[in-house]
Amino acid sequence: MKKNILYYLLLYSVLIAFWGCATATTSGVKESLEPQTATVITGIDIQDYTVTIKADKPFIYTIYRPGDPYKIVIDLPDVTLGALNSKIVSNKAGITEIVPSQIESPSVMARLEILLQTPSIVEQEYKNNVLIVRIKAEPPKEVTAVSKVSEEIPKAKENIPEPAVSEQKPLPKATEISSILFEKSADTVKVLIKGNGSMIPNVFPLDDRIVIDIPDVVMNTPLPSAVVPPVKGIRSGKHDDKIRLVLDLKEKTKFDVTANGDSIVIALQRADKEPVAQMPDDRRSAEAEKTEAATKVIEVKEPEALVEGKYTGKKLSLDFQDADIVPIFRLLADISGYNIVVSPEVKGKLTMKLINVPWDQALDLILKTFSLGKSIEGNILRIAPYTVLAKESEEAAKAKEAGIKAEPLDTKIFPISYAKVSVVQTAVTNSKILTPRGTISVDERTSTMLVNDVASVFPKIENYLLTLDKPTPQVLIEARIVEVNTNEVRDLGIQWGLTLRGVNTLSSLGGFSGLGTGTFTGNNFLVDLPGGSSAGSGSGFTFGIMNPAKTMGLDLQLSAVETLGKGKVISNPRIMTLDNEEAKILQGKSIPVRKLTTEGTVSTEFKDITLELKVKPHITPDNSISILFEIKKEELDPTLPSIEGVPGTDKKEAKTNVIVRDGETIVIGGIYKVNKSDSETGVPGLMRIPILGWLFKNYKENVTTSELLMFITPRIVRKP
Repeated sequence: MKKNILYYLLLYSVLIAFWGCATATTSGVKESLEPQTATVITGIDIQDYTVTIKADKPFIYTIYRPGDPYKIVIDLPDVTLGALNSKIVSNKAGITEIVPSQIESPSVMARLEILLQTPSIVEQEYKNNVLIVRIKAEPPKEVTAVSKVSEEIPKAKENIPEPAVSEQKPLPKATEISSILFEKSADTVKVLIKGNGSMIPNVFPLDDRIVIDIPDVVMNTPLPSAVVPPVKGIRSGKHDDKIRLVLDLKEKTKFDVTANGDSIVIALQRADKEPVAQMPDDRRSAEAEKTEAATKVIEVKEPEALVEGKYTGKKLSLDFQDADIVPIFRLLADISGYNIVVSPEVKGKLTMKLINVPWDQALDLILKTFSLGKSIEGNILRIAPYTVLAKESEEAAKAKEAGIKAEPLDTKIFPISYAKVSVVQTAVTNSKILTPRGTISVDERTSTMLVNDVASVFPKIENYLLTLDKPTPQVLIEARIVEVNTNEVRDLGIQWGLTLRGVNTLSSLGGFSGLGTGTFTGNNFLVDLPGGSSAGSGSGFTFGIMNPAKTMGLDLQLSAVETLGKGKVISNPRIMTLDNEEAKILQGKSIPVRKLTTEGTVSTEFKDITLELKVKPHITPDNSISILFEIKKEELDPTLPSIEGVPGTDKKEAKTNVIVRDGETIVIGGIYKVNKSDSETGVPGLMRIPILGWLFKNYKENVTTSELLMFITPRIVRKP
């Protein structure tokens, strides 16, 4: 029984071991190689051209370039920064600074952005939880790029970066791997992994293998049927939510990984030909410099436009210590796309550190520091001292003047169609188009201008006349003056009388004989305050009371009058004039007015009672119209008394300056006036009694309103 139990246990152990081996073979890497819990970075050390990253556990990493030749990025999945979460500024050669950042979503990852002093190639070595990244000068390239040697001189020599890589639009995230190819060059073997979008891999090396994990993609291409040494095999497998590629190597090989656009490039160093390390200037041989100069391939770029005072160029970072300025100018030319010519007089050394500044701003700073100037001819940028450029300009001006003096004089007649020839003559003379030998004369009768000068100035005059000799546009201006007057009068009145007679007829009580009489009793009223200014106007009613003996009687009459009056006057003057020309239109009468002179005699003068419109328009470049506007309306007012024969007038006037769109109508002014008057007439004392006071008074209300509005509509009259 015990033997059977031991047998089953042994068989179970063998099956588990076999299953683990099968899984490792499929994926290419054992699962135990991946960190299961977050790893913490314990140290980041910077030395000349070297960065050392230490952690407390094994970790994986990816090194790529984000498109900036002065920056590399190291991503460490499942790794935290610990206490190393602030920017590290370097005083070592090759490295400017390191910016760490912690990413929490969608998964924990530490990111280190390393800013380089020059564009360089990167080599890495991982062992015992330590990643060593070495920065090396980039060797000359073989194809369609500017091949330059980055000369690294610790703390004292110049750095000449490679040309800036043209910026690309961001791609969507890849969903598939579309191709895997090998590319062979003299020094490296490149494995090109291409997708349908951007891909950010996780790469970690083993002894003789390189493992590349690409998340969230599927494999949509077969693996290459043949490989190139030092690769001896390539495998792939689906692992969770990623594709894992494994490169089997003949031996442990140095490599570099770059993720750019829709491609991942693994550059493997060939063992049969190591790249030549670059030496400082003072150690490089003259023969090597000649060889380098002979193998340069010029990359054609469209240069960026330079605008004085504005900096819009591609941003870059520069760090130089006691470097010669001529190679720096060559670097800026490579980045900008300009061809460059540096005058032999340009010399000097410079120490500078610029982070993320436009290249044209960096150029201006260097030029100002060394009192240099620049001139641009097409895509050629020339740099020379100010004195040299000033001398050249002076000599060019003298040569041009001498050439003009040697030219024979010629005569040409220019017809002027629209403008005044005297105005054109003044404008051409003030424009300095003519040479000192040139003369100009005009003929008002034929509207022509005669120019005697060298033939080379005639095309300039013709171009100038295209602007000057144009038909002046016209403007039609329409004004409307609207006057509205209303008058409202309410008049309420009462009449009543009382009659009492005695039996003996010798005594009686009634109204005053000077007042009106009632219709019922025929006697005079006691209160006679009717409504309305004249008899027969308004509305009223009457009633009376009388006893059979006719000894007592009462008459009562009520009256009411309401008067409504409305008046509307519209004046509509119109006038057309040229741009910038004043115009006036008026309509009305002149009336004779007597006036006493200083000698005591009476003279007669005439006074204008008119509607007058005066305008001066100006057409602006956006087809609006600026108008100096003056409108006046004056008419006789019969309600006003005349003084010494001079009648009263009612006057409306507006003067303003406005800007109006072509064809639009605006209100330029308005006056609203209300007059209200109330009057009461009645028996003193009794008219003040509440309620009963209405039996002893007359009430009259008068409301007068007047409204004035002024409109203007300008229109540009265009030539058909």
